[in-house]
Amino acid sequence: NAWLKPFGFFFSPELSTSNRATLGGMINTDASGQGSLVYGKTSDHVLGLRAVLLGGDILDTRPMATALAETLAQTATPEGRLYQQVLTRCREHRALILEKFPKLNRFLTGYDLRHVFSDDMQTFDLTRLLCGAEGTLAFVTEARLDITPLPKVRRLVNIKYDSFDSALRNAPFMVEAQALSVETVDSKVLNLAREDIVWHSVRELIADVPDKEM
Repeated sequence: NAWLKPFGFFFSPELSTSNRATLGGMINTDASGQGSLVYGKTSDHVLGLRAVLLGGDILDTRPMATALAETLAQTATPEGRLYQQVLTRCREHRALILEKFPKLNRFLTGYDLRHVFSDDMQTFDLTRLLCGAEGTLAFVTEARLDITPLPKVRRLVNIKYDSFDSALRNAPFMVEAQALSVETVDSKVLNLAREDIVWHSVRELIADVPDKEM
């Protein structure tokens, strides 16, 4: 992102470990973090992969028409057998996959069988299977990524609540407002922060709530 910044773009999945995370690690765990409500997770920004299979064969993945995937599945190659197996299994168990896989924006590390096919079953993409597989299916060597224009404006909104419980109860509003990032800080942390050397730079933003313990 430091390299992309002068061009006005960034790779939007942002992790708490961004200063030491690698793209390979993010792809293998389908990582996401701050901003995922707006920008999604790593797999939402991977356009294609080049990976090495167990036998040394090269696999190039990208979104393709399901009809093309069916044609590739007829070839007598390791890649063809892979397409055949995934097409068959994901079709046979589609109803069960849709029923059992949790419908979450931030999914889980593992085999994302639900998104191998598009909702209308017209597009097929093995990329979604490799993202989050933690290297158990193939060794990723190259990735084509989608980048996002840097936001022109960012604003910080400081909201004070009467209690920590009322702050938690307001979480659905934050989700509906598409907040890029939400940080909840309770009174214990705030009172400890008063002793920090940088408190003077933020104290005007964090006023006491009358008749309430901060």
